[in-house]
Amino acid sequence: MHHYIPIFYSKRWASGVPRMLTRYALWRPGVIAVDRKAPKGVGWELNGYSFDGFSGDEAEAVESQLMKPKDDFASRMLCRLETSGADGHWTDDERYAWTWFLVSLLVRGPEDVRSAKANISSDWENPNKRMEGRYQKLLAEFPEMRGHAHPTLKEYIASMGRDYGKRLGVKIMADMADHHEISTRIANMHWQVRTIRGGRRLLTSDRPVRRDYPFRSKNSLLTLPIGPKLAFIAANSRDAIDRSFREGEDVFVQKNNKQIVRQARQFAFAFDDSDREWVERNLAKEAQRGFFHFIRGTGARS
Repeated sequence: MHHYIPIFYSKRWASGVPRMLTRYALWRPGVIAVDRKAPKGVGWELNGYSFDGFSGDEAEAVESQLMKPKDDFASRMLCRLETSGADGHWTDDERYAWTWFLVSLLVRGPEDVRSAKANISSDWENPNKRMEGRYQKLLAEFPEMRGHAHPTLKEYIASMGRDYGKRLGVKIMADMADHHEISTRIANMHWQVRTIRGGRRLLTSDRPVRRDYPFRSKNSLLTLPIGPKLAFIAANSRDAIDRSFREGEDVFVQKNNKQIVRQARQFAFAFDDSDREWVERNLAKEAQRGFFHFIRGTGARS
């Protein structure tokens, strides 16, 4: 089971849990389906991390051994944010559990995982000249390796056994969620949870993280809806957080909803269908760049 959005409506949410959510799904250009789903039925994809050619426990190893333990820890941090905000002492493990989850949301949407399976696996099963050249450069830089290393990258891959490309593809996918530089920057930001007290509600999507300005900027701001009335916010300064609410809560919600819905790849989720006409006009109009842009440095905006 592959999760790609946070538990938007947790059982612990103070104002109660809606029986159903409104889901907007872009199935193909110009065709948007609107239906109602139970909260536990959204934000995940069955067998999302399973690679073709594997079976049983091996097929789900990335989910069960790599992602699930971290997701479980992050879920406990989500509970803390919902119930007591970002205040109080956070251990390094707790802060990094939450920042890991935030970074993972940037690189493991359903399309990202499918892309990693197809592209990384294919590349490593059939290395091209550029990849072979990098391997030879490595051998040249470390001549002591030549005594025991395979003379070509293709021979090295063959020595690793059948389906090595598939294994490597999903490992890289998992490793990217541990992007150390960005995780460290977010962990050292000022954190806050804001309760929206007005009439407007936050929306979420399969690309739920809003980022304003590069992470290095003093104006950098990151937001994530963790409930219809709760927003997690991280920024390099408290002033940046305060500025985001300078025009009032309604404007903050409006801007947040606009970016998160427009950057979605396929799905948006809402408390009800009161924004139906607007969501249908805006869903995925500026779809966020995917996994390969991130690993090339063009999607991280660090």
